[in-house]
Amino acid sequence: MKIPACLLAALWLLPVAAGADELFDELAQMDQRRFQAAFVDCDQEAFAALFTEDAEFYHDRAGASFGKEATRLHSCPRDNGIRRILVPGSLKVYPMKDYGAVQTGEHWFVEEGAETSMRALFVHLWRRTEDGWRLARVLSFDQNLPKQEGPQ
Repeated sequence: MKIPACLLAALWLLPVAAGADELFDELAQMDQRRFQAAFVDCDQEAFAALFTEDAEFYHDRAGASFGKEATRLHSCPRDNGIRRILVPGSLKVYPMKDYGAVQTGEHWFVEEGAETSMRALFVHLWRRTEDGWRLARVLSFDQNLPKQEGPQ
């Protein structure tokens, strides 16, 4: 019996697709942990533990920070009525051979009582270590205040 080439290709790609789903789920969970620690729990220790020692954080408005400074919470957004909302469907994950993965997405920062919300894009470079996933590089950019209301 001859198996069609397209079926063979689909069967060959199945483990890759399954692995991609697992990677996506792992890093979606890491994204949730990061913003839970920073925006909800305001837990400096839990937040810093998610980063590599040589972490770098690049923010288009605040500038660059490195090492321990990149892992320091400067405030507790929850106390200022600010919530972070990941835009549904915007999170993407791309494996990086022998290192980890790149994660991209879009999120809103909603301030209680404000008429508008701030939207931003992000790129996270995650390193897979013996201790699990660690955030090595963060790029946060295209921060803006839209004219229309963001998500509530």
